[in-house]
Formats: sequence, structure tokens, C-alpha cells
Amino acid sequence: MRKVIVIDNTHLYGKYEGVLLRAVAQDTDNHIYPIACCIADKENDASWTLFFENLKSIIVNGPDLCFISDRHKSITNGIAKAYNHVHHGYYVRHLGENL
Repeated sequence: MRKVIVIDNTHLYGKYEGVLLRAVAQDTDNHIYPIACCIADKENDASWTLFFENLKSIIVNGPDLCFISDRHKSITNGIAKAYNHVHHGYYVRHLGENL
């Protein structure tokens, strides 16, 4: 597995509302695969912190690890609380839309 983890979410609509939080990665053969997912009632600091605390049992904290996500403040807060030695970057598309 490459040490770049992509973090994203999808809002769920219909009978069961909420948010699907997920982490995916890419292996050395360029195959994309899911690492973790979680269904939360809403996207907030508590949901993302719980997600990253559980992810920490699978993905070890280290200076060579990098998370890529959109610019949602709760993702940044969750990463900062659970991982203290990682790099965190943003999708280029979101940078262009938000700046």
C-alpha cells in the first residue's frame, strides 16, 4: 500500500439519512481499494474524530503518511486529534473552488 490515504464522504438521502465517511488507498499496481468506512448521523468533529481514532488501529501514525481530503474543517480537526505526525493535503479541485 502506498502511504497516501484519500478521505471523503457522501451524504445519504432517502429513508436512512446520514453521512458515509470513507478512506481509500492505492496499491503499487494502481488498484484502488477501500480501507475503512463509517456511517454517521452528520459530518462534524465528533464523527470524524471517531472515524480517525478507529482508523488508527489499521493505519499506523508516522511521518511518511499523507492524508488527502476536501477542506472540511472537521476532517482537519479529526486528523489533528488522532494523528500527530502525518501530512494533510487538499484536493486540487477543491482548492480551485474554495480560493
